[in-house]
Amino acid sequence: MKHAATIRIALCATLVLGASPAVFAVETAPVAAPAAAAAATPTPATPFDTASRLYQAGRQAEALVTLQQLAEAGDPRAQYLVGLDLLEGKFIKLDNAQGFAYLVLATEDTQWGDLVAPRAREARAVVEPQLSGQDLIHADALIAAYKQRQK
Repeated sequence: MKHAATIRIALCATLVLGASPAVFAVETAPVAAPAAAAAATPTPATPFDTASRLYQAGRQAEALVTLQQLAEAGDPRAQYLVGLDLLEGKFIKLDNAQGFAYLVLATEDTQWGDLVAPRAREARAVVEPQLSGQDLIHADALIAAYKQRQK
């Protein structure tokens, strides 16, 4: 995809590099504890945190295994990142329809505020005109099947 690498670099920096793991932790934060106890007990990394660190460390193919599982399970952060990687086809097999489907699903995110949905909408606006009609039709079918499985 012509602009996928640029989009990923420009837009996923906040998701992968620009925020602390606590910002993206799916689990709820523990009840406030005394400062000494909090310092002694680090917050366990979520699968997304671990995959993000692997991705950042240059182990993209390894990270994408976990990110793909998270994307299929409904994590919009993973849908966004995997979608961009599928559109680029550098660390994972190129799949325009599936990549676009994940971007569309990520645009519907309400959990992460301004971190995911706006970036996914921006990426969608850049990518959509570059796709064939067949890719768009296939992406629509993938989105419908995904939503049916999530019911």
